[in-house]
Amino acid sequence: MDTIFWLIVVAVMLLIEIFTMGLTTIWFSLGAVVSAVVAALGGPLWLQIVLFCVVSVLVMLLVRPFAMRVVNKERIKTNIDELAGEHATVIEEIDNQKEKGIVRLRGVEWMARSKDGSVIAVDEIVTVDSISGVKLIVQKKQETE
Repeated sequence: MDTIFWLIVVAVMLLIEIFTMGLTTIWFSLGAVVSAVVAALGGPLWLQIVLFCVVSVLVMLLVRPFAMRVVNKERIKTNIDELAGEHATVIEEIDNQKEKGIVRLRGVEWMARSKDGSVIAVDEIVTVDSISGVKLIVQKKQETE
């Protein structure tokens, strides 16, 4: 009966992994396979549980970083995350209430919104805080920067 339980755990973990593709539950399915083998050989329940926990955690810690590098190798990297912290020039007044505002950053014009909701005048220098869709979320550049 323990063997069947562990095989069900394997199936559930594999199904979750198939739907999430997060490389998280696959390791628990490997731990459950080891426990199923121990159960089939007549090992005690405490040993099955300990092996499930130990094997799952060890495999996750040792193999997951390598697997993530292999899986993410084909991922296309963009420079969009590098924009946070950059300085831009306001070329159209930023007014969140009127849903308008444009800044120039690295020679490219971006729609922009103020982080704190304040109106920012033309020619002000702003700092990019984050990106929301196709809009830069900006704030006035601090004098100390």
